[in-house]
Amino acid sequence: MKKIFLILFVFILLVSCASPKPEVDHPKVIKKIEQAALPGWAYQLPSAGNYVIGIAARSIYEDQMKDAAKQMAAVGLSRSKSSYTISKSAATTAEEFLTGGSASFKLIVSSSPQETERIYQNLELIDEEFYYGFYLALFSEKKTVLSENYKMRHVASFPDWYENDGLKIENNTIYSYASESSSDLITAWKKAAEKAQFEIGNYLEKEVQSILLSENDNVTTKIAIETRLKLTKMEVERSYITSELNDNLRSYKVYLEMVGR
Repeated sequence: MKKIFLILFVFILLVSCASPKPEVDHPKVIKKIEQAALPGWAYQLPSAGNYVIGIAARSIYEDQMKDAAKQMAAVGLSRSKSSYTISKSAATTAEEFLTGGSASFKLIVSSSPQETERIYQNLELIDEEFYYGFYLALFSEKKTVLSENYKMRHVASFPDWYENDGLKIENNTIYSYASESSSDLITAWKKAAEKAQFEIGNYLEKEVQSILLSENDNVTTKIAIETRLKLTKMEVERSYITSELNDNLRSYKVYLEMVGR
């Protein structure tokens, strides 16, 4: 009897091992790129009028929301008129592996806080729009009447002016193209603008210093490079924004064309 039970047990075990395992359904990632209608100025700024775009998170506190967008616009316009790009790097190499190292940082500084404050006080709200939880506003230093072409809302196709991040030089004009992604539209815009500005700054780089130092029998090389370059007439002229949903988590991508003269 024991042998029969043993044979049955082995048989059941073999059948269970041979049976196919049920497939586990893995949740599918739902990815969706969305576009909403935006006014013409969100794609290309008017050529005259010192226009600038400011962005803020959508809020029930309208005054605070508009002021935050105005502050961002004031800083952006101040930098486009006159600012410094500062790039510093340092590196040390030696025979002892652990004594070597490097560090670097980049910084953009508006040339005058007083000028930024003046611009903020003079900015006039020209037009506004909401885009997936964010408030987009068009400002100008003077009260102007925007043409209907720039006010008209539409969904633009992907811009033919953007191919990839980088520079293009035409007729003594520098065109810098940059793109950045973030879960926050403001962050994506600021990072893209800074990337474009640094590309122009690197192209115009002039001041480089280096030091070579030898110590005893061990050769130690210390290199310090600092670039501080004042840039003027550097404006965002064209932009393009996309919004993407990944399992209901929204992200944004910003494409910018910055022009330096």
